[in-house]
Amino acid sequence: MLKKNYRILTAVLVVMLSIFLMLTGCAPAGTGDKPKDSTQQGSTQQDTPKDTTPDSSQDGLMSWQKDTSPFEFDIFFFAAWGTHYPWRGALVEKYITEDTGVTMNIIIPTGNEKEYLNVMIASNDLPDAMVLEWFAPETKRLIEAGHIHAINDLAAEYAPELMDMIAPDVINYHKHTDGKLYYLPSFMPTKEEYEESLEKHGARSLFIQKRIFEGLGKPSVDTTDKLLQLLRDIKEQYPDVKPFSIESPLDVIQWGLTGNLTMQYFAGIFAPETYGKDMYLEDGKIKLVIENENFIEAVRFLNQIYKEGLISVDTLMMKHDVWGETVDSAQWGVTGRFPIDIWKDHNVKIKQLKNDEGYTYIPLEFQKYNNKEPQFAGGRGAGWVASMVTKKAKNPGRIIRFFEYAWSDAGQIANMFGREGITFEFVDGRPQYKPEIMQDMQENPDALENKYGFEQRLLMWRSKWGGLQKIAMAPQSYTDYLIEVGKYGVDVWELGLDNLDPDPASDEGVAYQKIKNIWNKYLAQMVLAENDEQFNAAYQAGMKEIEEAGLEKVKAVMQQNHLKDLEAKGIK
Repeated sequence: MLKKNYRILTAVLVVMLSIFLMLTGCAPAGTGDKPKDSTQQGSTQQDTPKDTTPDSSQDGLMSWQKDTSPFEFDIFFFAAWGTHYPWRGALVEKYITEDTGVTMNIIIPTGNEKEYLNVMIASNDLPDAMVLEWFAPETKRLIEAGHIHAINDLAAEYAPELMDMIAPDVINYHKHTDGKLYYLPSFMPTKEEYEESLEKHGARSLFIQKRIFEGLGKPSVDTTDKLLQLLRDIKEQYPDVKPFSIESPLDVIQWGLTGNLTMQYFAGIFAPETYGKDMYLEDGKIKLVIENENFIEAVRFLNQIYKEGLISVDTLMMKHDVWGETVDSAQWGVTGRFPIDIWKDHNVKIKQLKNDEGYTYIPLEFQKYNNKEPQFAGGRGAGWVASMVTKKAKNPGRIIRFFEYAWSDAGQIANMFGREGITFEFVDGRPQYKPEIMQDMQENPDALENKYGFEQRLLMWRSKWGGLQKIAMAPQSYTDYLIEVGKYGVDVWELGLDNLDPDPASDEGVAYQKIKNIWNKYLAQMVLAENDEQFNAAYQAGMKEIEEAGLEKVKAVMQQNHLKDLEAKGIK
């Protein structure tokens, strides 16, 4: 009887133990089709990604959710101007760490940023991760020298969901010659994201002080001639401001062949066939914007503004960070600027300083030249900065999992907006900051950067969420502006105009750098010319030197790269 009861009791215990194991997810390894844990030895499933987390009950979680223990890593950002990115106790940092356990130590270069980076590369003294421009020669050098982990490899081992989160266009365009992806590019929208977005181009358009525009009777400024007359009227009637400013400085080395961000805008106005880009197509051949006679008229227009005393040499050569402070104090009647910065940054500071909305900036209508509609390259491009994990990383698995978080909707929302119900709400499917948060940022200009940190802390941006954040940060007038000027954007993705520059180490690359140096010198002479004769002479002399420096061989390589760009995009 006892033996019978013992057998019954044993059977009951076995059943209960089995049920317990099933409920807790601790079934013996290999009994199901779930990925095996990396602690399990002798696995025969070679294609199954390893899971470094020992508790298989975490199946169903994203990889970045599986280990949220404290972890800090160093990440280098390429530009000296990125001083607003390092963590400093802002609210967004708290949310990111709550989600992931991660703290980012963001390193910003000091002094000459190119020299800083090159010394770092030459000494192989690399941080755990880096954020560089994907098209920069240093990025290619690091990859080809074997200093960067392939995203594919890290994802397969530590974050198997990541590759499926990345759009095929991104992978196909940015994969290296070995077929692997070595970085995650920010701000590369898919075709669907571009078509659904309100921001159709990034033209650095013109803005005028509200009090001046109203004081002059809200004049029409729909042509370049009317714009010139407006600046004359400001000079005559508003001596308390300087009539006009480009987004300083004028510098080809810093901004490209147009010489300046405002000149990119004028390129789209005077020479819409260039779409405001350094390179464009004419009869299927790559041309440089400096060869375009309509763009040269845009330079002549800036020269006319200078000759009439509507802009000064000091303004043309002012450092960009110093220039930004002059916009904060409303020193210009009309100025060029990246539109969202007017609404979310400069106008906030102006209202605090002046206590008068009349000094804030409002957009001018886009001008026409020779009755042509302006055209600007659409925001659908190959992206900007690239986030990568170096071979020096102490824990590459944890970093790639963090990158998965940063790329995910959850990470993007935390970085851009914070916490739903605390800092923002979804309204009609779009995130909107809570009224008290907006009021705080409007009344305290430093709150965005230091108290909240919205948009500034992950160093990884997806276009969809970046566009929604701009709309959320600005008043309705910004949305109205995007809708009004969106018609001037042209999706040039399929024209094959990305990544055309020759390799800087090649003969053509050296020649192209020389061409830019030559153009930088003569562009300044043209803008500061005292008359048309001096202007024309400077342009002719500059182009002669540029041709002698190897213009045609540079364009030949650009033509080859144009065809490669089309191939990379799958365009025949």
